[in-house]
Amino acid sequence: MNDKYRQQWETLGEEDPYWAVLSEPDKKGDRWEKAEFFQSGADEIGSLFVKMTQLGLRPEFGFALDYGCGVGRLSRALAASFQEVMGVDISETMLSEARSINSGYDNLRFSRNDGETLKDIEDESVDFVYSNLVLQHSPRRIQRSLISEFCRILRPGGILVFQTASHQNKKTIGGLLHFLSGNLSTKLAARARYGKNSIMEMHTIDIKEVTEILHQRGIKIVEVEKCDAAGNAFVSHMYYVTKLFQQ
Repeated sequence: MNDKYRQQWETLGEEDPYWAVLSEPDKKGDRWEKAEFFQSGADEIGSLFVKMTQLGLRPEFGFALDYGCGVGRLSRALAASFQEVMGVDISETMLSEARSINSGYDNLRFSRNDGETLKDIEDESVDFVYSNLVLQHSPRRIQRSLISEFCRILRPGGILVFQTASHQNKKTIGGLLHFLSGNLSTKLAARARYGKNSIMEMHTIDIKEVTEILHQRGIKIVEVEKCDAAGNAFVSHMYYVTKLFQQ
């Protein structure tokens, strides 16, 4: 990944890692209580499992991957159910905090990647892949690469759930400004509200493009759910998919 994007997250991880992972406005400045922060991850994974059950998706609780793990908010929650969990991130400052704060979990490990591939993970070796509030911060080219990599490492019968922003919501001021000026508006707004070291770029990838990638790689789409994860300036979707067994 371009050093610019990596450096953004190294800076965020160094200065305010918990807020960078879950950017509630009133939590800026290291105001997250750790118990509350990690409980939010447990609540999210609990709701996710309920949703998957409703869709008839039942994972094997072997090896799970949390992509864009940050300090391990969701990785820790997954470790309560899976035999082995790997959290992957591009930021060493994030991973350093993740290893420290989650040191008591023997089935949880963290790994740095290049931000574009998962080349250190074997084909069809992962039972469950989850990524939320992550892909939307990478350019479309990189999102394409990572979605393809998720498909590659997923075992036949395995489950992949991921979120990203599909397009700007031009009915909002923020969405219209991003449509017209791209991340210039995002940077200016972040600097004005939170300071110069709080920038998180936003990038979209059209839902049709995502579904094309999935279909090309033998992935069955179970549901694509509209969500508000990226805020009201963007239209976001959560994808629930599974890898087909070869005939």
